[in-house]
Amino acid sequence: MKEDQKSDYAQFEPADANGINNNTDGSTSTEKIEEIKKWLTDEYNLISWLDESPQASAETTPISEKAEDRGETVEEIIASYEAEIARLKDEICEAKEGQAVIFDENREEIRQKVEKLTEENTKLAKELKEASEQLAFLKERLEEALAGLPVDHAEIIRKELELKEKERALEERERRLTEKEAMLENKKAGAAVEETALEDRYHAELLEKESDYRRREQELRTKIEQLEDELKQKNIEIKLLKDELEIAKMSAPDAKKEIEKTIKEIQQKEKSLLLKDEEIRRLREELQEKNEELQKIKSMISYKEEELIRREEDILYREKLLAEERRRFEEAKKNATSIEEHEMVKGLEDLKAEIQRKEEELRAKEKYLNAKMEELRLREQGIIEDEIAAREEQRALEMQQAKVKTGNPRLDDLLLGGIPFGSNVLVHGPPFIGKEVMVNQFIAEGLKKGIPAIWVITDKTPNDIREEMKFVVSGYEEYERLGLVKYVDSYSRSMGDTTVDPYTVYIEEPTDHDKIMNAVEKIAKEYKDKYEYYRLAFRTISTFIAYSDINSAFRFLSPFCGRRKRDKSVSLYVVEKGMHSEQEIQMLGSIMDGMIDFKVDQLRTYFAVIGICEVQSRAYIRYTASKSGLTIGSFALEHIR
Repeated sequence: MKEDQKSDYAQFEPADANGINNNTDGSTSTEKIEEIKKWLTDEYNLISWLDESPQASAETTPISEKAEDRGETVEEIIASYEAEIARLKDEICEAKEGQAVIFDENREEIRQKVEKLTEENTKLAKELKEASEQLAFLKERLEEALAGLPVDHAEIIRKELELKEKERALEERERRLTEKEAMLENKKAGAAVEETALEDRYHAELLEKESDYRRREQELRTKIEQLEDELKQKNIEIKLLKDELEIAKMSAPDAKKEIEKTIKEIQQKEKSLLLKDEEIRRLREELQEKNEELQKIKSMISYKEEELIRREEDILYREKLLAEERRRFEEAKKNATSIEEHEMVKGLEDLKAEIQRKEEELRAKEKYLNAKMEELRLREQGIIEDEIAAREEQRALEMQQAKVKTGNPRLDDLLLGGIPFGSNVLVHGPPFIGKEVMVNQFIAEGLKKGIPAIWVITDKTPNDIREEMKFVVSGYEEYERLGLVKYVDSYSRSMGDTTVDPYTVYIEEPTDHDKIMNAVEKIAKEYKDKYEYYRLAFRTISTFIAYSDINSAFRFLSPFCGRRKRDKSVSLYVVEKGMHSEQEIQMLGSIMDGMIDFKVDQLRTYFAVIGICEVQSRAYIRYTASKSGLTIGSFALEHIR
């Protein structure tokens, strides 16, 4: 055996045999390892060792983690030798226990097997040495190649190679552990209580090591991703530096031409963006046309429904006539002759046939109208889903700017882009001035982009909200069916309304603040799991305070607003002017991020933005309101024009 191979085997220390499982104590395991080492280094005779220790345990043990790190070939050699030695020991033990004598031919056979194993050991050691030399040569070539690369690139490549080597080592260890588990399963049939305990301990160690390996593998993958990100960033920086270097190397005319070329490319990209904007505008116009067509179809359906109602009334009238005819017939039956009775019966049968025919016609028309209504509903749902998908870029832009649109472009311009995420805003003003319309526009704008909404209502029913929203956004019921609208209603039950709405959480008592808080939290959690944020409208705080008092309302609203800010939602709270003192308004304002204040002056309506964020003007701005929205005047130079 070669000297370098002997030295390699001699490096396996007994202290490193922590992975060996044996039924004997630690000293016996150490002695067995020492004997195997001596035999591998030609310092011990295998046959004499077998003869001297026939009662030794036949259990073989796996190599330690340090031996595993030396490579796959060495580990396979040791494992195969241990298995063969165990088998031979079994034969010797069985022969001596049964007072049997090993014949010369059996000894010769064992010696031949030992010689064969020794030859294989020598051959594998030679292959190991050649592979090591080839690996050293390849590493030298790799270092020479890396020396010609930039330092950052070379370091990244080295780290990637190290990571790949560690991954291979981890995979090999996992394979070894799998083989060990298979060996233990094969021995389960004849295992006793002690073997079961050892197997349980082995499985515990296996699970612990697998967990450690997976953790290390995850760390390596994370590091690889970080290195890949750094590599991409370095590539971008290198490209920019190359471009700058190329321009710097050029003469002044060439550099000017290159800059002009770059400017032309930028202009082409701007032109492409303008074309896309034009295409978006055209699609919006088409969507508007489809909405108008849908409104026409809805009006037609309404007309058909009215006609159906009229026909039903006609049928009821005819049924009354039939009942009257029957009564007259019964009265005349006593005095009439048989001929008259026959004519009346015939007329009655004709009238029944006519009524039945009319009823069948009405049922057929009703069925047709229901089918058309379902078809229109499906078409409307498809249009809404297409619109939500088309506004993906607008949602992304809101997330990028950290501001949400209000649904009124002029108000968005005043707010320099919209209301910031996590804002709680009071909408303060007298009744019937349009503040509710602003809130409705705000909710509708979110629904069009697929952003869910929560209504907390204290003075309206869900049906009242639906009727208002029909003037602001078409297909509001479809948004409800898509799961984008939820109501927390503390008004209906207090008014004695027992209607059950599938999209509403009913609060029995308007003063039950805990149930209102829990209902909103539950809905908010569902929305946060699916969407980026949500919008909330509270209508109204004034009614909420009227049921309790300002201190209770303040204790409720303070954590309520804090949780909405935590969820990064945008919430509007309606407050009626004239119902509260200036001190109460100041208390409410202390937990808000700002206020939109409405007022009437000489039969003209104005509003002003107080707080919230940076705006173009803090002055009162004139506007007009309708059921569908607000029309806002000029707010340039802090003056009303």
